[in-house]
Amino acid sequence: MQLAVFESLTFNVPRGFSRAYGVVWFFACLLSTPLTAQDFSNEACANAHDKNQESLAPNRQILEASPLPNRQPKRTIHHIELVQLNVFNTDLPEENNALFRFANRAHIQTEAEVIKQVLLFQEGDEYLPEKLIESERLLRQQRYLYDARIYADVACEGDIHITVVTRDLWTLLPDLGFSHSGGESKSRIGFRETNLLGKGKRLSLTYTTDETRKGYLFVYEDPNIWGTRYTGRLDYADNDDGQMHMLSMAYPFYALDTPYAYGFATGSNKRTESLYERGEVVHEFSQQTDLHQIYFGHSTAVAQDWTRRIIFGFQEDKEHFTSLSTSTRILPTDRLYRYPYIEYNWLENAYVKVRNVDSIFRTEDLQLGWNIGAKLGYSDKGLGDDESRWLYWFFASKSHYVNDRSLIKFTAQSHGAWKVDSRETENQRLQLGLQYYYNDNSTESWFANLEYQHIRKMTSDKQLTLGGETGLRGYPAHYLQGDSTWLLNIERRYYWEYDLWQLFKVGGAVFVDVGKTTGKPLFQPELSTLSDAGFGLRLAPSRANSNLMLHMDIAWPIQKDEKVDAMQWQFTVKNRF
Repeated sequence: MQLAVFESLTFNVPRGFSRAYGVVWFFACLLSTPLTAQDFSNEACANAHDKNQESLAPNRQILEASPLPNRQPKRTIHHIELVQLNVFNTDLPEENNALFRFANRAHIQTEAEVIKQVLLFQEGDEYLPEKLIESERLLRQQRYLYDARIYADVACEGDIHITVVTRDLWTLLPDLGFSHSGGESKSRIGFRETNLLGKGKRLSLTYTTDETRKGYLFVYEDPNIWGTRYTGRLDYADNDDGQMHMLSMAYPFYALDTPYAYGFATGSNKRTESLYERGEVVHEFSQQTDLHQIYFGHSTAVAQDWTRRIIFGFQEDKEHFTSLSTSTRILPTDRLYRYPYIEYNWLENAYVKVRNVDSIFRTEDLQLGWNIGAKLGYSDKGLGDDESRWLYWFFASKSHYVNDRSLIKFTAQSHGAWKVDSRETENQRLQLGLQYYYNDNSTESWFANLEYQHIRKMTSDKQLTLGGETGLRGYPAHYLQGDSTWLLNIERRYYWEYDLWQLFKVGGAVFVDVGKTTGKPLFQPELSTLSDAGFGLRLAPSRANSNLMLHMDIAWPIQKDEKVDAMQWQFTVKNRF
């Protein structure tokens, strides 16, 4: 069976081939995109695919067949070879048709210099295996690549020959989309190019509509300005309820050992916001948000496989509210925070390559280590609002294998403000999440998600809701409101080894959702615990937009009133299974 992903296997290199050319042969078969038809037969590819079926451990980790050479003193990188594979392999019968041949000819291949700009090493550098591992991970994060592998061989003189293998995605697409979740519909039409002229830049123009607004959105993003590590992004939206513009430029922490980073961001967003109850809009108001930020950060290695980053910055947050004809409640007071802040990040370099966790038959980089961040700022009333405030943010995540088949993910985040004079909290939010994966085999698993959220002392423009768009799939969007929510999702997941039209990897799920909110809603009394059951289809693009996942779900509410349909259907686009 064909697997359009990278997998590891043991193979024999034909006599007369160096190990580096054997790697090229291996990836040509595996990715269904050969280097030359005369060198690699379809029969050889088919045999390789048969072996690939055994390339996953029970915990879904990808088994490595060719470990990197050990680091040794004075060992340097002698040569870097790029092997760039096209979108389709037209030497395979299932991909040899007029449409796919035209797509390969029309596709502008990613420029070699763009690939090299992502790498953390170059010819003549000291050979460091960890740089190759991290570079491979960075390549997989690029929107124009489906997957990447980096291999190294020891040359006769003891130096290192590196082979970088990537497979391009089709990036020029019509931006057509429709989603329906919890009774709310959204649509979009336009175009987007995420690898403009093969240079890795993004350009898009889209017309969007949803329940609250319609308008145009323009985005331009450059991840390597003039071939450097500087990044920039420009967003502009013209909607019927206001405008949005955002400009940012940065020299980021592009690698774990990047010593410093700095940048700025400025923008404004005017739009209509709504408050909900039982899935219906009960209050609307106009809100304009202005943000300006500048920062500088420093990074150090504090222990083996640990990185600490310290960021100093200054930020201005401004919120202005205006009544509309549909406003039914008192508007909140305008807010203005100007504050210096300090931010700490602790990152643990503990990654593994897995498959069929949050995607379908695609290499995923799972961080098993801790990722912790904390930010603290002080807005003095002399610079901003009518009262001084401490503002804080906190985030932590960790993944852990309980045994060979069980994986747990934990996340915690909180943010809010402390009003100094009145000694009380404001807009305080806490969110906890726990996810559990149990793998029956390489294509089936159980998944459970447990979430808890709590808010306290919220201003009247903010609301905590639960419904179809937030995981309670048998009910309308924003159906439940309160001060606390808890949600349990249980799914039986299927990762089918099937290529739909050679364009989509296919999966499915059967699920049960249970959720409840506590605390006083705006008008109506509190509801009891609600639950639903249903099934869904998952489509993961394998030739374009591979970071997205199409969800098509049908759910039936178990407890319902006359305002809830007997069946809810959802079509949404997410970035995970």
